[in-house]
Amino acid sequence: MLTTFIKGLSVTQQIQVLIFCIALFSITSCANEGSISMDSYIQSEMKEFLAEENAQVASVVIVNHGKTYQYHFGELDNGRKPNNQTIYELASITKTYVGLLLAKAVLDNKVDIDIDIRRYLSTHTYSNLSLASKPITLRHLATHLSGLPKDLVFNDEDVRQGRVLEKMSNYSKEQFFNDLSKIELLSVPGEEYRYSSAGTKLIAYILESVYNQPLDSLLAEYIMAQSGETNTKFQYIERGLDDVVKGRNQTGDVMPLLSPYSRAGGGLTSSIESMTHYINYQLTSKNPEVALSHTFLAGNKSGNGRAYLWNTYQYDSDNPMLYHSGGSLGTSSWLALYPKRKIGVFIVTNLSANDTQSKLNMLSNDIVKQLFYNA
Repeated sequence: MLTTFIKGLSVTQQIQVLIFCIALFSITSCANEGSISMDSYIQSEMKEFLAEENAQVASVVIVNHGKTYQYHFGELDNGRKPNNQTIYELASITKTYVGLLLAKAVLDNKVDIDIDIRRYLSTHTYSNLSLASKPITLRHLATHLSGLPKDLVFNDEDVRQGRVLEKMSNYSKEQFFNDLSKIELLSVPGEEYRYSSAGTKLIAYILESVYNQPLDSLLAEYIMAQSGETNTKFQYIERGLDDVVKGRNQTGDVMPLLSPYSRAGGGLTSSIESMTHYINYQLTSKNPEVALSHTFLAGNKSGNGRAYLWNTYQYDSDNPMLYHSGGSLGTSSWLALYPKRKIGVFIVTNLSANDTQSKLNMLSNDIVKQLFYNA
C-alpha cells in the first residue's frame, strides 16, 4: 500500500517522504538504543553491586514520567528469586509516611507545627522538653532539630552489645512517655540537627491522639487507600513474618527482623509493586497533603535541607531531590524523588553493612543521571 502511494507522488514528493521515513527511523532507533542502554546499565550496575557486596538479592523500581521499570536480582536461601510481590523491610523510609500524615493533620487543622508540642501531651508536665526557653515543636520533630536523642529505647552501648532487639521487644508506649518525661535535651530545639527516631515516634503518638485512631488505621485510610498500596503495612510477631525477606549483616550472619518492633520509626514493610504505587502517588497526586509534605521546613535550600520527614537536596534549584534511606539489622534501602522531573527511584537489598545505604544512594544518583542523559 505504501509503495502504491509513493508511486502516485511526484519525484519531489517522493524524496520528501523518503527523508521523513529516514528521520522517523533514526528517532525510533535512538529511542530504542536509549532504552536498551538504560536496561543494560542497570543490569550491569546491580549485578556488580551484588557481587562486590556479597548481597543475596536486590530489587529496583524506577518511575519516569509515568513509565515504570522494575528489576530483580539474585536468589534467596530457599532458591526463590525476588519479584514484584517480595516483601522487604522499609526501615526508616517509614518516616516519609508519617511525614505525609503530619501534613494532612496540618491541613485538617488538627495540629500546628510551630507551637509547643506539650499542647498535645497530657500524661506528664514535660518541663524537660524545653531548653533555653525554647520548647520543641512539630517542625523540630519533623526536621530532626528537637534535641531528642536518636532513640529512647536503646543507646550506642546497647548497639555494640547486641541488645537492641531485646530492648525494643519489651518496650511499651507507656515506657516511651515515662522515659520522655525524664530525658535531657541534647541541644536547644531548632539549633542542631540530630537524627531522631524517637522524634518520629512522638509525632505518630500525637497524630494518634488528635485523630483518635491507631497509626495502622490512619495509614490505611489516608495513604494506602489513596495510593493503591496493598503490600505496605506493619508486621507483627503474631503474623506475617515468614513473608518478609530476612537480611544479613556485613559478616554474612542472618539477622532478625527489626520491623515488628520499630513502628513509626521504621516498622513498615512493602513490595516493589506497592512502592511503585507510592512513588507514583508522591509524584502525581493532586491531594494537597502530598504537596505540603514536600514543603521545605529547615536547613539550606541550596544544599541539604528537610521537608516533612524528607531530606531535601538543592530544593530551590530546577531539579530538587527529596530522599530518605532505610536500614534495619539486615536490610538497606533508598528512595529518591525528583518532583519537577516526575522521576522516582527505589532500591532495596537484604544486606546491612556500614556503607550499604550510601552505595545505594550513589547507584540511585547514577541511574538518574542516565535518565537525564537519555531524556
